[in-house]
Amino acid sequence: MKDFEDLGFHCGVDEVGRGAWAGPVVAAAVRFDKCHNIMGLADSKTLSPQKRFKLYFEILDTFPVGVSFSSAREIDQSNILSSTLHVMQRAVEKICNKEDSLYFDGNTLPKAFKSNARAHSVIKGDAIIASIAAASIVAKVSRDFYMKSLNIRFPGYAWEKNVGYGVEQHKQAIYRLGVNTQHRRSFKPIYKILCF
Repeated sequence: MKDFEDLGFHCGVDEVGRGAWAGPVVAAAVRFDKCHNIMGLADSKTLSPQKRFKLYFEILDTFPVGVSFSSAREIDQSNILSSTLHVMQRAVEKICNKEDSLYFDGNTLPKAFKSNARAHSVIKGDAIIASIAAASIVAKVSRDFYMKSLNIRFPGYAWEKNVGYGVEQHKQAIYRLGVNTQHRRSFKPIYKILCF
């Protein structure tokens, strides 16, 4: 995996939650400004919850981190792609310097960085660049924490387990309890339920 020794001062950026039915999209940017001894950085989806949690605190203790959220309402007002790119941009702006190279997971750059020669989109970047892997872990754990807190305000949807994704348990809870303010009404499954 490419690291500080390969890329120098740079930021890795990733997001989580694009496919969820409820809750925010969350992006994280992690600025690699030194060598480190964090072992096990990888795409957050490949890690156990316990390993993600441990790495999350190691990353926060080691590097500058920016995290940004885009709410369900913001997603509905624009669209999921625009919201995702915007939240990634906001995360970068919190911590990165103008001279840093930027590595975004995916195949599209946020509008503000499209003409920036230092900005790069990297497909499956969380498996290639350590800073993007770190950002994926921070974004995932941050979003999971947030969804668990929402579960206290909106009990019955099992968001502490499904974190807002469209699993059968969540679907049945919507039929039983209805759609709430954290659901993405522009998403086809939620829209269909509202129109039923």
